Amino acid sequence: MINIDIFVDIFKQNKIRHDWTTLYVGLELNLIKHSDIMNYAVGFLTNYPETSNQNIILLAWGGDDIDYKSLLKNILKESEINDFKLDSNLWQFEKRKWRFGILAYIRMKHLDNYEELLNKITEVYADFKYPEDMESFINYLPRKDGHDSSQYSKDENVARLINLFNDFLNKEHQYLQNR
Repeated sequence: MINIDIFVDIFKQNKIRHDWTTLYVGLELNLIKHSDIMNYAVGFLTNYPETSNQNIILLAWGGDDIDYKSLLKNILKESEINDFKLDSNLWQFEKRKWRFGILAYIRMKHLDNYEELLNKITEVYADFKYPEDMESFINYLPRKDGHDSSQYSKDENVARLINLFNDFLNKEHQYLQNR
């Protein structure tokens, strides 16, 4: 996976609902640290002080000797989520949230260097197993829409890919916010 620190805050910043399921998938994909899970659990207990769920309490305490994945699984099972196959619809949706979060983060980080942004996007494309919905703005793929790159300058072609990427990210944002 692309080597960047994605924090759960990216979901808050973009007003995308996230929960224990999102954390579990982020952990499965090696996208979050144990400290992110611990901070989420602390925040949860702050918002719901009457909670007596021992799994959440243990996550809030944190530490190196805690099995974060098992505790998250227990929380999900208590919520009647028992399908932990990462190819199920639920997990695919959660992976889409993480993909959006990563893409939103790298867009923010590389706003002043479009070529580097496009290179980072191709890494995300590979990390997420080459999703078809990203093909239109992957810089090394041939264009399927009839666009002839040779008729335009390098800067015009880069700008076109960035515009397609921004359109994609805006649509993903809308989709994720409305579900």
